[in-house]
Amino acid sequence: MAKNWSTDEFRRALRKVAPAVAKRGDDALKKNAAEWVEAAKSAAPSDPDGGSFLRDSIRSRESDTGGQIVQAGGSTTTRDGENGPYDYARAQEFGRHDMQATPYFWVTYRLLRKKFISRRRRAVAQAIKESYGK
Repeated sequence: MAKNWSTDEFRRALRKVAPAVAKRGDDALKKNAAEWVEAAKSAAPSDPDGGSFLRDSIRSRESDTGGQIVQAGGSTTTRDGENGPYDYARAQEFGRHDMQATPYFWVTYRLLRKKFISRRRRAVAQAIKESYGK
């Protein structure tokens, strides 16, 4: 027969589980971000001019809310164009009027998305089992 939880018992159980879930969830997010960075770097096209730092510009960092942000481009991939400066990393991903798109960033995310979701779910479930003792 299922246990009939009172509100106080449920809150106590959540307080007991929350730190473990947060730690395991953060670990899973960091692992996901590192894997996405590596996959995007391997899928990024090499620059025909040899002067772009596209692969080196793909990186992850921690967000203000505790998650991970994976990004590409920035000052190292900014180039001067006829209509002003543009980010070469963005031009590679989405194309320009004079340049075909060579997607590397969002393609790798879509490829890995199910794996990332599964990893987070497993981490949370494992933290709950370990903390609550089931």
